[in-house]
Amino acid sequence: MCIKKGCASVLTQPHVRFSVEQLRECHLQRGFLDIGYHFYITRDGVLHHCRPISEMGAHVRGFNRHSIGICYEGGLNEDGKPADTRTAAQRFALIDLLTILRHQYPEAQIAGHYQLSASIHKACPCFDPRKEYSEL
Repeated sequence: MCIKKGCASVLTQPHVRFSVEQLRECHLQRGFLDIGYHFYITRDGVLHHCRPISEMGAHVRGFNRHSIGICYEGGLNEDGKPADTRTAAQRFALIDLLTILRHQYPEAQIAGHYQLSASIHKACPCFDPRKEYSEL
């Protein structure tokens, strides 16, 4: 899942920390009212509630009105290539969150940024959420 920085999407390497405060500042600089995602999971597994679910997100053009945006810190390996860098804590936090959301929205699809449209050219979330969470 992507972190937006400036006008470009930037995934972060394992040694680069990107706090929820940095994410907020970044999105404010881009003209958003707040963080565009509803949830942000930092490497330590802390789930940050960034935007009320009742409020439209600003996380994936063309799909914001009918989606819930979840972002995790990371996404690049040490060489700067897109990779699934989720920590165990992030994996647990994400499965817990998705389980709760699945109960609240049983008909919802779980998909990554890159899986939503042929016109979206992003690597995030750097794993296949449709496959990984197909049993939820």
